[in-house]
Amino acid sequence: MNNQEFVQNAQNDELQAALEGYERRTRRPEPPAAPEKPAPRKKRRAAPLPPWLLVIVSFLFDTILFHIWIKEPFNLGRWFGILLFALALGMLFSLIATISRNRRTHLILGLVVSIFWAVMFLIEYFVWDSFKNFFTISQLISGSGNAGQEDFSARTFNLILTGFWRILLYALPIVAFLLINRYVKLRRRIMTRGVRKLLFVGGSVLLAVAFFFAMVISADTRTLTDQYNFTAATEAYGLPVALIRDQINGGRPTGDPLGDLDGPIVTHEWDVVPSSTGAAPVVTDPSGETGTGPVETTEPKEPVKPYSVLPLDFESLIASAKSDRVATLHKYVNSLTPSKTNEMTGLFKGKNLIFITAESFSKEVIREDLTPTLYRMYTKGITFTDYYQPAWGGSTSTGEFTNLTGLEPYDGVKSMIESADKNMYFTMGNQLMRLGYFSRAYHNHTYNYYSRDLTHENLGYEKYIGVGTGMEEGVTKAWPESDLEMIDFTVPQYIDHQPFSIYYMTVSGHGLYSWAGSDMSRKHKDEVQGLNASEHVKAYIAANLELEAAMKSLIEQLEAAGIADDTVIVLTTDHYPYALEPSDTWGIPDGVLDELYGYPNTDCFTQDHNALLIWSGCLEDKNIVVDDPVYSLDIVPTLSNLFGTEWDSRLLPGRDVFSDAEPLVLWPNCSWKTDLGKYNARTGKFTPNEGVTVPEGYTDRIDAIVRQKIRYSDECLDLDYFDILFGN
Repeated sequence: MNNQEFVQNAQNDELQAALEGYERRTRRPEPPAAPEKPAPRKKRRAAPLPPWLLVIVSFLFDTILFHIWIKEPFNLGRWFGILLFALALGMLFSLIATISRNRRTHLILGLVVSIFWAVMFLIEYFVWDSFKNFFTISQLISGSGNAGQEDFSARTFNLILTGFWRILLYALPIVAFLLINRYVKLRRRIMTRGVRKLLFVGGSVLLAVAFFFAMVISADTRTLTDQYNFTAATEAYGLPVALIRDQINGGRPTGDPLGDLDGPIVTHEWDVVPSSTGAAPVVTDPSGETGTGPVETTEPKEPVKPYSVLPLDFESLIASAKSDRVATLHKYVNSLTPSKTNEMTGLFKGKNLIFITAESFSKEVIREDLTPTLYRMYTKGITFTDYYQPAWGGSTSTGEFTNLTGLEPYDGVKSMIESADKNMYFTMGNQLMRLGYFSRAYHNHTYNYYSRDLTHENLGYEKYIGVGTGMEEGVTKAWPESDLEMIDFTVPQYIDHQPFSIYYMTVSGHGLYSWAGSDMSRKHKDEVQGLNASEHVKAYIAANLELEAAMKSLIEQLEAAGIADDTVIVLTTDHYPYALEPSDTWGIPDGVLDELYGYPNTDCFTQDHNALLIWSGCLEDKNIVVDDPVYSLDIVPTLSNLFGTEWDSRLLPGRDVFSDAEPLVLWPNCSWKTDLGKYNARTGKFTPNEGVTVPEGYTDRIDAIVRQKIRYSDECLDLDYFDILFGN
């Protein structure tokens, strides 16, 4: 490169550098780069329905459906209370679905609470549809022991099958909730902030208002207090209220009607009396064994004692009582006036006894044309014109319990089961066993149904035989089994062992009452075809013709053995034929029970009227009629008097109907009937008999006596009171 080219390149480089410097100095700053646009956001769904809302809605839905199905007569006040309690409790139970922060846990808890209450409502509806009563939790648990029984399982399956649409309907709120949360897009969120406080405060306020209504304004106020009864409380205020009330108070009415009797010990003219003489029959037998051979009774060497009492020293008993409850019982019994002995005392002394609880028997079965033997027993024995077997809040077991023990069952079927390890001192079985009677108890169905294998020997029968412990050898497998076959199989087992004390629990009269549902109904179908009645009524009467055949055979065998005059047959029912009540599950229409009765069944007095048959060959020419109100708790006291046993009329809530004791029939909801009138606890109304004058304060006095008798029965079984008095 020559000098000229070098200079030229240098100048060009300088010029280029100068230009670049100028450009840097004069160049406008570049605007900042625009931020990148974010990716388009996905459209967000609103939060799903919260589980606490499901609990509230399903609670209200279940309650309304339940009370529509049980066909409770419409009453605006009752519906107001029921819905108020349902909303309040629904809000409080919904709090369970908010105790976790996890959404999935919320859902699970809400579903669990909703399903639990739906199941409880369904169970109680099916119980009501079958038994026309509601069962407490303890009754449901006790009754579940029969689930393994063959006929019970079949009936339960049929119950579920025919009522499956009801199960689906109760699942509707839960299914709807899940579908909405899965497929429906909501525009707004359901509020969740502060929901716990809202539910707690709102539910608590509504619950307080509901209780104020129930305790102050409602016509059913006493249903939750001193006249508490689970079925009545369920009808008046709803199932959840009744279940909670039952768990809090142990199923007992409020207050202690026996506690008002605390005070000084009362001294009575009967406190010191000689024990009755000649009470125990002298049994003559070459072998020296009891229970065999003819019975010879000695004449009393002293006058019969004037009162039906035992020589109990209540002053010492009260002083040595181990608890205030026991002392209160002693004071209550000591305050009572015992009944006097009478011209009927000892009429049956030394005679044989056959005691029969006839399944679902009713007075309407007794007809001279169709049931001549039952008609003979009713009209030529001791005739009771105004007899009742109250529905005690359970089923067969509760009626059987009252017949045998003379006590009121305070907790449905559980009461009989609890008696298994208690001292049941005054049952006729135990009274006669102490006198050396040969004793047996029989049932022509499964031996351990209602746990009879645990209870009946404790009730005074040396041996209890049912299907599974020997009865299957004489009774054909059927549903229901034959009463006639049971009688013909068992009579030879005891007829030569006198004196004997025998108990039968029959089953031929059990529902269902249809040609397809009862083998006994089909057996006697032709005999009732001439009746002007519906199929259900015909089938019911037909089933009871098996009982008629059994009684005919029994009396014929007693007469053939020459001991009809020396044998007493007592027959009554366990409960009214509730299987003729309207039932969607069993397909029984309205009006069937009214058809059988011949008049509308409107209350407990019309529903529970029945018959008590006390017959012996020795009574046929005596024409003995009892017109006073009588019920199942009167059976044990009356038989104790007739058989001349050692008993105390103060220790049983019923009465000897031939004594001077005041007639009184009571129901578990505290309704009652006397010779002056009747009180319906459901309506709170006393209706005097026509033409009678009712003393001032009469209803309050009888009401107090009723509550005392109910509480005494409760305490007597709960504390094993007879064991305290008499030991083992």
